[in-house]
Amino acid sequence: MSTYFKKILFFFPAMLLMSCDPAHSIYLINNTDNKAKIKFNLNSKIPNYRLNEISKDSIVFNLNQKDTAEIYYGIGTWNEKEIDEISKSIKNIEIETNDIKTVYKTQNSISNLLNKKKEGFWWKTKIIIEIN
Repeated sequence: MSTYFKKILFFFPAMLLMSCDPAHSIYLINNTDNKAKIKFNLNSKIPNYRLNEISKDSIVFNLNQKDTAEIYYGIGTWNEKEIDEISKSIKNIEIETNDIKTVYKTQNSISNLLNKKKEGFWWKTKIIIEIN
């Protein structure tokens, strides 16, 4: 085996592991057969740069059946510190369908929701909230 080929075999996996941070987002997926409404009421006392790019007081998604929405959160991965910061900047999250309305009212319940919904193979780059 040539020296050149050995170098490629060594450096290629290393390059994959050292690549730049991936993008991370919050995905909202309506798995119901009806419309769903997701509302993030924001805490104006504790602003969050990414959320406040969208709105200063609330962010509302009206999703048709089998529809998806995304809140792009920039480069990085979801860690507990970042989720804690987001949870502090959200007063509550309301998820409403024709049959049910669920409200996450406390920072602890919002943090638990976001932490439980983290996904990703090597890095936790997605928070996927599915409405069923």
